[in-house]
Amino acid sequence: SLVGDQLQKLGKDISLARKRRRLSMKSMAERMMVSIDTIQRLEKGDPAVSIGIVTTALWVLGLHQRMGSLISPESDTVGMQQDLARLPRDFRNTKKQQTDYDF
Repeated sequence: SLVGDQLQKLGKDISLARKRRRLSMKSMAERMMVSIDTIQRLEKGDPAVSIGIVTTALWVLGLHQRMGSLISPESDTVGMQQDLARLPRDFRNTKKQQTDYDF
């Protein structure tokens, strides 16, 4: 599945980041206060691993800033497109229609 593929990629990326920092699984687990089994599940992309564990791993790796910008409004292009689609097509006509009913 698409979600499963993305979780596996995230797990591999976390694994690579850990190895680049020369952290063993044991050291990473100790810093995160979790078991080595949890680290293994995280790095395999297990969907049962909580977002809190993922965030803690990113914090240990010094990548925690990225969590806050994952779904920031500035990067939500689909949401922006939908907002624009909801705007009135012709602002002048919309404003005129509103004043027609003013008593």
